[in-house]
Amino acid sequence: MAVVAIAQKIGSRGLELGALTASRLHYPLLGPDEIAAEASREYNITPEVFSLFDERQPGWWERLTTDNVRLAGYFRAVILKHMSRCNIVVVGRSVPFLIPPETRHGLRIRTVSPLNVRVQEVMKAEGLDASAAERRVRHYDQEVRARVQRSLGVDLEEASHYDLIVNTSARPLPLLAAMIADLASAIDREADQRSAQALKDASLAAQVRAALLAHPKMGHAPIDVEARSGIVMLKSSALVPPWDELAGSIVRRVPGVVRVELQVEEPPMPLRAE
Repeated sequence: MAVVAIAQKIGSRGLELGALTASRLHYPLLGPDEIAAEASREYNITPEVFSLFDERQPGWWERLTTDNVRLAGYFRAVILKHMSRCNIVVVGRSVPFLIPPETRHGLRIRTVSPLNVRVQEVMKAEGLDASAAERRVRHYDQEVRARVQRSLGVDLEEASHYDLIVNTSARPLPLLAAMIADLASAIDREADQRSAQALKDASLAAQVRAALLAHPKMGHAPIDVEARSGIVMLKSSALVPPWDELAGSIVRRVPGVVRVELQVEEPPMPLRAE
């Protein structure tokens, strides 16, 4: 039942390591291209837009025209849906942070490598000269770290977030993949009901949030979503008629939802001027 989530630094060969690990475990592999393709089908967004969101820094005009909050919601929904089925290897830039803390059968991994090695990998992969490849690596590291901090509130570089940090240039990749596969097999024993349910609840909450984001009349409405064993709680000061009925009808259509509960929160009182 293990879920192997690998966050890769650019040029650290995390996707290659993930593919080798998945092969040893006989698990499917979900990488950035597969995530973007599925999210595109599910939410009618072009794969190029998802690639823009996930793989490089948009320019100033692209930043203005790319709805990052909506895309992040779709991205999370696709990844967590696959994670909730267990027995999978997922590779991306921040996927370990999507696994709930209560999910004991989740293996959170970060792949790293020395700067010069990563520069060489980027030179080969993108056809850049050494100077351009080094700028690309440094800029990508800064941009991704800042973007994840902004969207998830976590620091990618904090080692305590991971179960394992792997230097992919230190040992042959097949050897590293065998080590990870053995560890994943061992943590299968920690996959109790509570561990599995935490991941299912996180997945359902993500599906509901994505459905609300995708609806043209709900979009970015400030609604908090919680899920527990099929029961979905929506919390917001915006859930007043007719929006409460609309939100409920959207959520009830999401597979796995057995009941919807609404909690209308009072908006904060404005501060009085002194």
